[in-house]
Amino acid sequence: MRPDKLLVFLLLIVCLFGCTKRNTVEFVAEKQIVSESSSTEGVAEDLDDYEKSDDLMAIADPLEKWNRFWFAFNDKFFIYVAKPLYRGWEAITPHQLRTGLKNFLHNALFPVRFVNNLLQGRLKAAGVEFSRFMMDTMVSAGFARPSLHKKTIVPVDDLGEDFGQTLGVWGMGHGAYIVWPILGPSSLRESLGMLGDMFAKPFYYVDPWWVATAVNVGLNFNNLDTIIEPYESVKGSAIDPYISMRDAYIRFRNTHVSQ
Repeated sequence: MRPDKLLVFLLLIVCLFGCTKRNTVEFVAEKQIVSESSSTEGVAEDLDDYEKSDDLMAIADPLEKWNRFWFAFNDKFFIYVAKPLYRGWEAITPHQLRTGLKNFLHNALFPVRFVNNLLQGRLKAAGVEFSRFMMDTMVSAGFARPSLHKKTIVPVDDLGEDFGQTLGVWGMGHGAYIVWPILGPSSLRESLGMLGDMFAKPFYYVDPWWVATAVNVGLNFNNLDTIIEPYESVKGSAIDPYISMRDAYIRFRNTHVSQ
């Protein structure tokens, strides 16, 4: 691999900080593990029930000291750097622009969803992704999603397929849990998945590398509004935020694989 391509590869891994954390928070918010308005006693009971639930799959955590250090670092980065910057961005840009950029990012990541649907043998879902991509691209260059209003032959998860999910479908276990700087919660399997997805993302093939990095960071940064409130809610109500986020992440990924 050429040195400049290797540099792009490494930089893009670091810059995709929104993706993994977004999955975690969306799952936590959807399942409402802990109610924001619960009393301390109620929180303890909810967490106890949650930890005993039958569908919670344990994961090895031999790197807990490393993971807790980076969990604390990521938390500070998110609260004191990313969040204030996003609030400033939100204040100076119209809602329509932010929505359009979200749609554009989703459209640009079509190859990841399409390829992984094929790898999982979900041919009808791959066809739906292709037809949606074509419609959205031709109608609005991806800045709007008119395809969402069209009925599809199979339900399509709007979070999309990824290579980590594909490895899970193929029977590969998580391995050890790991928290990456900036990227957030992951596992050995999901880390391999992120590397695999990199080659299907158009940003990887854009030259010069700094343009690809800037565009990728900006588009993912624009999605932070879907993370801020759920993340703070879960963190504020959890007895041990590290454990809550770890378990929520693994439950979410296992649920995604089993669908």
